[in-house]
Amino acid sequence: MRALTRYVSRYERGGFAAAIAGPYGLIVVAATVYVAISTQRPGSQGLEAIVLFAVTSPLSMLLMFLPLASLPDPLGPQISLLAFTAAGLFQAWLLWLVIRGRRRDKASGEDAPTPGPPTARPS
Repeated sequence: MRALTRYVSRYERGGFAAAIAGPYGLIVVAATVYVAISTQRPGSQGLEAIVLFAVTSPLSMLLMFLPLASLPDPLGPQISLLAFTAAGLFQAWLLWLVIRGRRRDKASGEDAPTPGPPTARPS
């Protein structure tokens, strides 16, 4: 846990990014477990998968165009479940990358200086 805290604190908004991307990743995993269990119950028509589709949106809308329904019966639902889960976890990683900000300067522990225009030196 200490290593994770150290890693997160290396970035300007690392704590905030972890507070957003982490729970989203957990929601994706929880939705996957829910769909995997509920679709195996007798009488299920697979409409529970809408939960995973909604959680992993907008990438799930792109996955709709893949011909996953044409795969053989035991393989098709498993691959589509893995594809939607991977899309959601990929989105969680993208959230982390976008929100975390720049890496802090190692020497001072402060925020890294932003590059500015070069200053003219008097001769």
